[in-house]
Amino acid sequence: MTDFNYPKICPICRADKSPLFIRNFIRGDIKYSLYECPECKVQFWLPKIAVAKEWYEEKGNPYRIRDLTELRISRGYHKLFLKRYKDSLKGKKLLDLGCGTGEFLAEVEKRGCEVFGLDFDREAIKIAKKRFNLKNIYAMSFEEFFQKENMPKFNMITFFEVIEHLPDPADFILNVKKLLKPSGKIVLSAPFRKRMLPNMNSWDFPPHHFTRWNKEAILNLFSKEEFSASFISYIEEFKILSESIDSIFKTGLVSKSLELASVGKKSLLLPKILYFSGRVKHFFLGKIPAVFLWLWSKISRKNNGIIYVEIEKA
Repeated sequence: MTDFNYPKICPICRADKSPLFIRNFIRGDIKYSLYECPECKVQFWLPKIAVAKEWYEEKGNPYRIRDLTELRISRGYHKLFLKRYKDSLKGKKLLDLGCGTGEFLAEVEKRGCEVFGLDFDREAIKIAKKRFNLKNIYAMSFEEFFQKENMPKFNMITFFEVIEHLPDPADFILNVKKLLKPSGKIVLSAPFRKRMLPNMNSWDFPPHHFTRWNKEAILNLFSKEEFSASFISYIEEFKILSESIDSIFKTGLVSKSLELASVGKKSLLLPKILYFSGRVKHFFLGKIPAVFLWLWSKISRKNNGIIYVEIEKA
């Protein structure tokens, strides 16, 4: 089993203070430990072992099934962004880091915005080009993109559900800042670490996620680059709660459907049956109990779900 020495400095903000140990987590032959920096308040997992694209491919690429369905705006952070900037995107330039299959960029483009995007998943970018005819989108890593020359400056840079995947978010923020116009805005989202049942979501552990965030951690790290938050909200509170409860009764039907779809089966009937069976199970064992927890969170005024943050130069 892989192990490591206790950290003496924060690997996120580089503060020379001993991080606070929170918990351990074991996946395969690697033991990860979760810490919190007393300076920036970011929680991070160690060791920081970068995840190759092949790791996600082994889990089954969901984009192949999505290519058979209608691609529409479904995530709360996309809906909130489009609601807030309904009539103010015309003539702007927007960069979406981690753009997936491009449905968000396509909707922004319809509103008169010049859009750019990238995602490391080549299948996602292929679908985005085919389904939405998007031009300025790239299949590459963030590191490769940040090294590109002659890129424009952007009015808005978005990265939804991205920062928690990064082994070095501080360096990422610095590179994003270089691409932003002086009056530009950053919009991001991340799973809220103080939500109910936070440790039941398997996707919030390494090697999928390497950091955990709340309002204080986000503001602390961005303030180091002279940014401040102009708007904060919490979204998909019910959805994340239902996923947490559903994980207790996890059967692997959805994962199995993605695995079958990823190996190039001639017929996708069985993968689709397994996928929708998993969705039915999620409704009865996840959503119904989550109703009661969601109601309690509203009564007790406890934030849940995903934190959505808009950030500007201070």
